[in-house]
Amino acid sequence: YADMLHDSDRNEKYYMAIKKAIDEMHSRNKKAHVLDIGTGTGLLSMMAANCGADTIVACEGFPPMAEIAKCLIQDNCLVDKIKIISKRSTQLRVGIDLEHKANILVTEVFDTELIGEGAIETFNHANEHLLEDDAIVIPWSARVYCQVIESDLLQSANKIRPKFLVPLGSELRLPRAMINCPGTCGVHDIQLDQIHPNDVKILSPPLQIFKYDFCKSEIPYDETNKITFEALTSGMCTSVTFWWELDMDSTGETVISIAPSFVKSTPWRDHWMQAVYHLQKFLPVKQSAQLEIVASHDKYSNFFHLFEKQSTKRAEELRPPSCTCGLHTSTSRTRLMAVNDISRWHKYLKVLANLPRLSIALYIGDFSLLPFAVASIAHKVYCIHENPISYNVMESIIEENNLSDKVILLRKYDKVMIEGDADVVLSEPYFRDTIYPWDNCRIWFMWQSMASKHTIILPSICKIYALPLQLDHLHKIRSPCRQVCGFSLHAFDKLIEKSSERSDNDVETQPLWEYSGIALSMPSLMAEYNFQEPPPESMIINQGGLDIAHEGTCNGVAIWIDWLFGEETITTGPISAVIPGESVQWDKGTRQGIYFIKHIPPNVVPGSRITHEVTLDPVAGNFLFDFHMKQENTE
Repeated sequence: YADMLHDSDRNEKYYMAIKKAIDEMHSRNKKAHVLDIGTGTGLLSMMAANCGADTIVACEGFPPMAEIAKCLIQDNCLVDKIKIISKRSTQLRVGIDLEHKANILVTEVFDTELIGEGAIETFNHANEHLLEDDAIVIPWSARVYCQVIESDLLQSANKIRPKFLVPLGSELRLPRAMINCPGTCGVHDIQLDQIHPNDVKILSPPLQIFKYDFCKSEIPYDETNKITFEALTSGMCTSVTFWWELDMDSTGETVISIAPSFVKSTPWRDHWMQAVYHLQKFLPVKQSAQLEIVASHDKYSNFFHLFEKQSTKRAEELRPPSCTCGLHTSTSRTRLMAVNDISRWHKYLKVLANLPRLSIALYIGDFSLLPFAVASIAHKVYCIHENPISYNVMESIIEENNLSDKVILLRKYDKVMIEGDADVVLSEPYFRDTIYPWDNCRIWFMWQSMASKHTIILPSICKIYALPLQLDHLHKIRSPCRQVCGFSLHAFDKLIEKSSERSDNDVETQPLWEYSGIALSMPSLMAEYNFQEPPPESMIINQGGLDIAHEGTCNGVAIWIDWLFGEETITTGPISAVIPGESVQWDKGTRQGIYFIKHIPPNVVPGSRITHEVTLDPVAGNFLFDFHMKQENTE
């Protein structure tokens, strides 16, 4: 909710549309009866009350949120003007919940796909059962757009490379079913503005694919439109970018847009991002070629097909993508980007090139191609693969490369199943169920029973780093609202703060490459752990500090981990040198930790110091982080 409430463009345009609708009803000599569906904090209802609505009914399907709305309405002295009902709108009944039908509907039930939160059903039910025939609906309509692009970067989150080089000049082949699999139908929501222009080639103009008239009595649940266009340049059509715009009133004068910046300038948002849909089949095109995109939606989602000539296929023959190989249902898009990262892969190959010929290798972790590379220099590789979801995926790669006699999958560690002592125990490390990068330190505790004193352990060391940031926008997701459009939301802030203290970790993970900001210092080493030593039995506390080198507002501290494989380092953090005062280039194959500075973010200047502390608790199996601002000169 916080990011949405900080969206001043959204708030102001809803406010304008609400005032215009109420004034319009009064100009018709009618009372303005407002229905607010999915009221959340009650903000839109309070706007309606301020604009002179005669009656206001607000419904909220999530009971705890309905209680918050009641508190905020009371705090803003609007209890006598707004009625809160803790029900979904489709459960409302005129004559029971509503005294009469409403003639103004205001709602914000949209997500990145526009319809993913059930917007079609919400509007259809309201128009049929809850609204007068001449009701004003806010927003009035929506226009949906797409653009065909070529992007190897985005495709690396959906398609796995067909081959990978492994030691001794061999190649690892991926199964054809995996290479050709279209992936899943789930939307890939992303901050498109943060993708470097060199990583995207635009192959079509913006194309309007759907228009939703929310004031109509029946919006189709299933719809397919075909749009012909001319390719702007030659390239390989791999993906479709997607965004929408809301016309807040019937004139189209007030518009909320989530278009990417290469289409038009729009405010930053995180509650609404752009979407990417990956085409099921790539299509090479020449400049000026005539193409046809077939856009379809069902009740909740969208999907696309692209053809070089006009398609003769019927709409019911064009299905949404569905993973048939198991990889896409068991592996996140972020993880696929890591697996497809050739620079990372080459580092692994350098590590293996420095190892002696191995008899027995032991690999621990979930989906990875590293054990197959190890198989080139080992007699046998035992792969401890406890996750059943990706077990079959690993089996299919073994079968494709005829490695059943060299790569042995074990669902759990069993020394009886292993022919001898392991020469090397290694991991990327990656486990599917981890949240934070440092959660993968579990390998330290896992492989102590698996290694002898002569066993090579990789990675041998891990290092945890921190970097203070001045974030442009990301911090807003944790920032208090205080006042929005003149309405007090202090009670909401207090409730969120108390809830966060009980349930939220001080650190959350984000793909920081999608969020702009600058570094305020050089990275600071918070802790270093040697995996060749026995894991601790009691808490380890490391303390240090971040010396500010650039003036700014510190509203977040990035935290990541580096894995040391001998001379090679696999980082989950910056992939190039950090320069204070400049943006940071983050690894895209992992999510970094971000510690949001609580309360008022401090202004920092060179000479300021942020102290840090990290505690490894081996009993609880977690890490605790703490940061404090110290205004002192370090010179």
